[in-house]
Amino acid sequence: MKNILFVCFALLLLSAGQPKLVNQKMVEGITVGMPKDFTQMSDDDIANKYPSTKKPVSMYTNLDRTVDFGLNISKSRWGGLDLNILKDIFHATIVDSYDTVIFLQEDIISINGRPYVRYEYNSRFDKTEGYHYLLISILAKTVGEADVDKEKLAPDNANHLLIFNFYCAKTYQTKYQPIAGVMMQSIHVNTNQACKAIPSAEKPAAKGLVTPEQILQDQKKRGTKNK
Repeated sequence: MKNILFVCFALLLLSAGQPKLVNQKMVEGITVGMPKDFTQMSDDDIANKYPSTKKPVSMYTNLDRTVDFGLNISKSRWGGLDLNILKDIFHATIVDSYDTVIFLQEDIISINGRPYVRYEYNSRFDKTEGYHYLLISILAKTVGEADVDKEKLAPDNANHLLIFNFYCAKTYQTKYQPIAGVMMQSIHVNTNQACKAIPSAEKPAAKGLVTPEQILQDQKKRGTKNK
């Protein structure tokens, strides 16, 4: 009920002078509704703004480049389907990434039949304050997809992590927070199409495979910061 009320409120704001959303294809099999002034960044733009080995596979920005929305797909495949463990691991990673983190929402939700871990938070790092809306899902068939689609997934190419990330400076949060919520609620993923579009990842040998439980245990041993 809380999610429904939030979306209705956001839709009212959008209809009252806010930009209308149009569907954009992030990668094959994954679409998101975005404001009309959001344009796709080139590979060079992404590399310059996000110089990292984990650069997004698809990135959009608004006309004045104050807001970014992107999709990351993990190179390795996730072991298991436990979103609660995934939630704890990414919570620790987020907290360790900034000087200060204030979580506005942190839960597991369903969008168009697919479960996601959701983090909405404000951050502060080296005097820079930001607003983040993050959704993470495991690229596996949902119950609904399994019921209607009997086609097998692309061999050895399921269980990648899909990471949707909306970011703007905290100055723009009031304007873009409701838009971010509606954008995230518009995400559609076709698992078979997305699996086939992602470059195949080598299947890790069982001997060297680190399980999510081991990752969480290692984080606890190192002692994550309390913010």
